[in-house]
Amino acid sequence: MAAVSHALAARHGVDAELTLEAESITSRILAEVEYLPSVAARAWRWAPEMEEIAATLRSTGLPPDLAEAGATVLRHWTADKDRFDLPLEKVLAHLHTPDDQD
Repeated sequence: MAAVSHALAARHGVDAELTLEAESITSRILAEVEYLPSVAARAWRWAPEMEEIAATLRSTGLPPDLAEAGATVLRHWTADKDRFDLPLEKVLAHLHTPDDQD
């Protein structure tokens, strides 16, 4: 995903800005699972943005697959819109497909 981001930024002449922004990020999102219910509650707005990113990538000849997959994942949380009170277990369960609800 990082490589595709840099390729897109380079295509549009903003690669230096992307690198500068990336250097300021200190996120530990994978380690901070308590943050995921907040992500699920806001995912309704990001799925359409990921679809726009996929279209932009496609239009510049870059692979849109990761952005499309991201949109698919985020749509699993559509019903969780603004539900900041959901427990982590429910948030993770909503990522499963209906036939995979063990």
